Amino acid sequence: MKTLATIIITLVLVLGLGYLLFTKGNVTEEQKLANQPGDFSHVPTDEELRAGLANAGLDPLSAEGTVMHIHQHIDIVINGQNIVIPAEVGFGKTVVSAIHTHDTSGIIHVESPVQKDFKLGQFFTEWGIKFDGNCVSTFCADSSHKLVVGVNGSAISNPQDYVLKAHDEIEIWYGSQSENPTLIPSYTFTNGL
Repeated sequence: MKTLATIIITLVLVLGLGYLLFTKGNVTEEQKLANQPGDFSHVPTDEELRAGLANAGLDPLSAEGTVMHIHQHIDIVINGQNIVIPAEVGFGKTVVSAIHTHDTSGIIHVESPVQKDFKLGQFFTEWGIKFDGNCVSTFCADSSHKLVVGVNGSAISNPQDYVLKAHDEIEIWYGSQSENPTLIPSYTFTNGL
């Protein structure tokens, strides 16, 4: 009888703990986006996207292009927190950009009707996020913080002018001046990307 009571109590405790761990760690993408610092959660409206495309020097398209089709992965890390890039950045109701996201994986799709160079800064401009060698969103280098942008594990200068290449791993890191980040060297693309 004592053994049965011990088993039942143990089972109830394990199930209760499992439930707590599941519900505490199970956060929706919308909740992740809403709890991020800066303005990274915003997906431009159709009107904002058209203005962003004009500012970025990108043509508004009626559909994704098929002449050029490459992918990059972007990690944004702000003070140790990984930022989620929203799904459908670059998609409006009546217009699409050649540079866009489909989901929140951090994969950027370049799907253009023409073969040409596309720059990292163009993606951030159409998204409406400030980005240059000094700032990303509202996070700017100063006496106690620095911004490091790396491609395939190596720091680059003039990141806004970096030409996107197939299978680039791009990391945008913002943190304390005293930290020296180990930049991410690569990303494993799946599903034929």
